[in-house]
Amino acid sequence: MTFANFTSLHVFAEIAGCLSFKEAAEALHLTQSALSHRIRKLEQELGFQLFVRQTRRIALTAEGERLYRQVSRHFASVCHEIDDIRHQALRGSLEVGSTPTFAQHWLVPRLRRFYDRHPELSLYLRSKGSRVDFALHPADLWLDYGDGHYPGLDSQPLLDEVLLPVCSPAYAQQMGLLTDPGRLADCLLLHDVESIRQSDPHSEWRGWLATAGLPADLARHHYCFNHYDAAIIGARSGLGVAMGRYQLARELVARGELVFPFDTPYDQGLGYHVVTRKEFGELPRVRAFLAWLREEVASAG
Repeated sequence: MTFANFTSLHVFAEIAGCLSFKEAAEALHLTQSALSHRIRKLEQELGFQLFVRQTRRIALTAEGERLYRQVSRHFASVCHEIDDIRHQALRGSLEVGSTPTFAQHWLVPRLRRFYDRHPELSLYLRSKGSRVDFALHPADLWLDYGDGHYPGLDSQPLLDEVLLPVCSPAYAQQMGLLTDPGRLADCLLLHDVESIRQSDPHSEWRGWLATAGLPADLARHHYCFNHYDAAIIGARSGLGVAMGRYQLARELVARGELVFPFDTPYDQGLGYHVVTRKEFGELPRVRAFLAWLREEVASAG
């Protein structure tokens, strides 16, 4: 590909992204006529039409849509690489995707130390509860809770995770949980279904009860939430007993806001993983962030 074609594809991507010659011209600091000339020339070279020009708007042709999907997917990678080379990698910006729960309870409280180390590197944190999809949610790396299986992507384990019931100290005392796990029968169990792929909202509690040697139908009272935070806030307020993630709840326990009334962990085989596209894994800014993550994990013990 010649430099001229590369530039024309950049122009095409800008116009396709906003479907406006005017907006693209302002963003690229060019005239609309210059953009029109580039697009006509590109269409001639490609041998197919990219846009349908209507009275007050433009639309992509089917061929234009196909090309835009590919260009937008790979152009970001090229631009990131150029920016790394130009700025010695640790300037510019780092885009991190994360599950909301991990971001709020583990990552964000530690980010000040990353800023102190790399103050010239801006960070954009995208919190999404959906599955890792770099095409839908572009990022340099993703921090995800799962089994480590991400077809077509590179995945490295960051933190193992186990589940343990948590509640407020007052609730544990009131319900007698510290001396008799069987008292769970009288408790309100709080279910978090944020990370559950299957349709059974009780699966985490059922798995823990089996591990603890207690009957699956022990408890009669249940509340379900689609976000971990809601279950934890309920537990902190004395609503009931939530199924806590040890790595995320341990600091709340250390501060006395929650307690682990039982010492039986439930290991689902899930944990926190760093997921990257293969072409992004060796970017210096990604390596720097990963090295910092590893240090944070080691220092947390």
